[in-house]
Amino acid sequence: MKNIITLIFCMMIFNLSGQQWIDDSCNKKASKIANKAIDHLANLEYMMAYAMANAALIVDEDCQCAKLVKAGATSAAANWGSRKQKLDDVDVSKLGGEEKVWYSTLTATLTGDSDKYQKSLKDGLADYPDSPILNWLSTGTDFDANKKFAKKFPTIASGSYNFMAYQYARGNYDGEPDLDMAYEMIDKSMALHDGPNILDSKAEIAAENGDYETALSSQLKAHDYSSIGSQYWQNAVMYWHKLNKETVADNLKKAQVNMQNAILEKNEEEFKKYVSDDESLVVGDSNLGEFYNYTLDNLNQEALIDWDSFDIRDIDVHFSSDMTMAYLTFYADGAYTFKESGESVDYNTRASAVWIRTANGWKSIHANWAPTADGTGIPQQ
Repeated sequence: MKNIITLIFCMMIFNLSGQQWIDDSCNKKASKIANKAIDHLANLEYMMAYAMANAALIVDEDCQCAKLVKAGATSAAANWGSRKQKLDDVDVSKLGGEEKVWYSTLTATLTGDSDKYQKSLKDGLADYPDSPILNWLSTGTDFDANKKFAKKFPTIASGSYNFMAYQYARGNYDGEPDLDMAYEMIDKSMALHDGPNILDSKAEIAAENGDYETALSSQLKAHDYSSIGSQYWQNAVMYWHKLNKETVADNLKKAQVNMQNAILEKNEEEFKKYVSDDESLVVGDSNLGEFYNYTLDNLNQEALIDWDSFDIRDIDVHFSSDMTMAYLTFYADGAYTFKESGESVDYNTRASAVWIRTANGWKSIHANWAPTADGTGIPQQ
């Protein structure tokens, strides 16, 4: 009896370790690569899936499954997507049964024919109820379906674990948000699959819960899979800014003051540090005149007044959710004297400014000044 149990256990381990996504039409070596490509596809790593599909075709140029992966990784959009072209390259006569079902579902996406898609999938599952690829296609965004898939196909369920991590973190299942379970799902996904998307998911979940240190660390690990041209870099920069939000805000406050001082002192080099060559600085002055593009010509224009004092105070910094834009609100007090008449005027305004994050640092693109309720702005120039 003990030997029988041991034999059954060994057979189970063999079957689990031998699980692959699809019974494909490729040779043995290409089949391994194509199945790994589907693994990347299931984990939303389309560029990696596409690259591995090309690798499979190098090993076996007749690997039709690899062509299906390429079709699955590309867009079905009629005006710019290449999915139709990829499907046209498939030799349907050489497809196996599961591959034909997958081909049919992909074809249905070209016209957005949901009924055809669902019928193809339903009929396919009736013929191949234990097909991983067809069961995966049927899971969609259903929590229980992904949970069932993970139980039925435990060695290729990394994508389902990734999906469930979000649902546990956000409470989008029959229960309350459970961050511990979310991270457990992430760990299970990582144990099954070597790829960047689960690290990106961990970062997003951490960020949603205010843990920007973990978010940044995980996002940088995702970016490390492709350090040039990575789709993950933008969020890494965002998480860095969220983690260092107070420092960024303090630097913007200093930049606002320094830029205004550069304007008062007509210091071109200093002023240029805070504006972009690609974006206009649109200004509305406290004389309530028309908005205009502020340029070096305005900076160097002869003024009607001499400033006796000018101080910016009470700066508040507000960021957009992606940390690419900042809105500053503040007040300015001072006094100026008319050059011609010698008349002195007290100056009191409230103002706002918009700064954007660029590849060359934060740059000012808008400022709007207005007199306070009992204050006075600058005269018409």
